[in-house]
Amino acid sequence: MSEFDLVAPGIKGTAGRTLSDTVYQRIYERISNGEWPKGTRLLTEIELAEQFGVSRTVIREALLRLRIDGLIASRQGAGTHVIGAPSQRVIDFAEPGSVADLQRCYEFRVGVEGEAAYLAATRISSERIAEIEATLDAMERCIAEDRLGAEEDIAFHLAIARATENDYYQRTIASVTKAIRVGMSIAATLSNRPPPQRLGIAIGEHRGVLDAIRASDPDLARARMRAHIEGARKRVFVGGS
Repeated sequence: MSEFDLVAPGIKGTAGRTLSDTVYQRIYERISNGEWPKGTRLLTEIELAEQFGVSRTVIREALLRLRIDGLIASRQGAGTHVIGAPSQRVIDFAEPGSVADLQRCYEFRVGVEGEAAYLAATRISSERIAEIEATLDAMERCIAEDRLGAEEDIAFHLAIARATENDYYQRTIASVTKAIRVGMSIAATLSNRPPPQRLGIAIGEHRGVLDAIRASDPDLARARMRAHIEGARKRVFVGGS
């Protein structure tokens, strides 16, 4: 049990972050740096609560987010085990304490941008279609020039927001562009693929969203946007292509 005795009791949340954010990041760090490698069985909720000096509710919330990230899994009678090994570079790249914030941003975007795509599909015009197409053309040029294409990628999401014809969506999605840039930079660092291939994946997903919007199919537009952002989140937190 001593190998898990890594934190002092009574940890505290920091400004803008909850206790579950702090516990989430502490556990994430230990998995990513190899202290808790794949196959490690975690302590029980009660034991983790004692180790971190927090309530079981806080532990439960942190573990749920780690399950969503694909880093741990629980089986009845077998306990909770580490099943994924994210790169330590996520921790190295992000600002201290910001990993939980970044994860929470992706979670937020799945919902908000999914609904933005849905609404855009119900209000789409030829003018908005042209704007969205222009962002994809810009991304294609980035492939030809072997560039990351972060700003062009963000422009696509902002164009979808504008297509809702609702200022609240536009302002909300514009407010998270900094986090989008950080996520893309981390994904680029972790990926084994060169920029053109990575951007090609994003363009394919973007075109799927646009096709659904153009067809005035709001349910499909929402599903494809949610899948796109969820895939981006996994590329950041779990690694891979």
